Amino acid sequence: MTAPEKQNSSVYRATKDSSKWYVLITKPRAEKQVSKRFTEMGICHFLPMQKQLRQWHDRRKWVEIPLFNHYIFVKTQNHLRSKVFEAGGLIKYLFIGGEIGTLTEEEVHRIRLLCSSSKPVTVQEGVNLGAGDEVEILEGHFAGMRGILLQDGDNQKLKLSIGGLGCFATVAIDKTTVKKISA
Repeated sequence: MTAPEKQNSSVYRATKDSSKWYVLITKPRAEKQVSKRFTEMGICHFLPMQKQLRQWHDRRKWVEIPLFNHYIFVKTQNHLRSKVFEAGGLIKYLFIGGEIGTLTEEEVHRIRLLCSSSKPVTVQEGVNLGAGDEVEILEGHFAGMRGILLQDGDNQKLKLSIGGLGCFATVAIDKTTVKKISA
């Protein structure tokens, strides 16, 4: 785990006020290599890691693995966002609802607390949705449509009302492309 406080403190101080935490998607299994290159380049970043006990046929060993597969967080100014791609091993910035994904300082702090836990942490991707929530689709063919989420879990479906016919239609959706409509 490479945290800003482990790096050159002048780099962290220089970026503290006007920068945001951006979420980058890495190539598969490239998180540690990208983190190492960011450290060499003096780029303020955070790669959340957790220790897990792994079992092989002949032994057991504690290994450090990324808490979020394919994600690394970088703190930079908006006009310097393209500089991070010089490190290689990156695919793109994470987009959520059509905007580049950012984290608040509070969210980064909570992730640091998760990493310091001695208990195993499980990460579930997607928005915090449950069956019965009213949602709006943000991307794709059904963008702008609203409906009720029928299932919670891997096979989520959206129930769409067709009031004029007195019936409903259901469609399978990707939970990362919807947002909960506040009540």
